Amino acid sequence: MPILETEAIVLRHYVLSEADRIVVLFAPEPGKIRAVARGARRPKSRLAGSLEPLNHVRVQLYSKEGSELAQIRQADIIHSYLSRNPSVPHLYAFSYWSEIVQEFVENNNSNPLLFRLFLSALKTAESRVLNRALVRYFEFWTLRLNGLLPKYDTCSKCGLCVKDVGFFAWLETGQACCASCSGGRGLHVHAAAANSLHKIFQLSPEEYSLLPMGEDAAGDLERLAQRLLQFHLEKQLKSYPLLREILRGKA
Repeated sequence: MPILETEAIVLRHYVLSEADRIVVLFAPEPGKIRAVARGARRPKSRLAGSLEPLNHVRVQLYSKEGSELAQIRQADIIHSYLSRNPSVPHLYAFSYWSEIVQEFVENNNSNPLLFRLFLSALKTAESRVLNRALVRYFEFWTLRLNGLLPKYDTCSKCGLCVKDVGFFAWLETGQACCASCSGGRGLHVHAAAANSLHKIFQLSPEEYSLLPMGEDAAGDLERLAQRLLQFHLEKQLKSYPLLREILRGKA
């Protein structure tokens, strides 16, 4: 990669030396980038305030052939999602989404659709509403964009349409079975949750977050999303338990 100028979202940063930081960026092209910000830990550095987590920035990067780390030459803030005294729910939700992105996006592997989803979810949460529905929207769309969401519209065995009657999810095989074909095995997703899941892929994040959702449906979708994420990542995301407690009751 020669000189690259791109928009990006800052996912995290950590100390490299007394004056320097390593910054992890997510750009539409070429995906996740690890880069050195020289002098960013100095109080008067031009980069110091620009490269805070969850900043949407325009950056100029340079990388020598064979180097694992790019060099950040310039960074200008487009918008900062954590700078205006964010609420506790916003802080934890944004950190959770950032953790999901870090897990699913590989270094230098483009994922422009996930970038657009991330930015859209951040904008919706900041300007409209942040609730469990919006968190589910981000989780299921992330799984879908990465090819990890099974088809939950019809029964995998008999072909019955299950999006309005509910289904049993067999996570290990990626199947959805109706009540008759499942034999009662699998994670039961009831009718209201199945219908709500179908709407995720028809609506914008703002539209979906404003839909009424009962506690039972919210619980079903949370269990399904978390089981799918844990199944594919082979671990629980560290930032989710606290977010779950904070958003409890906010369907």
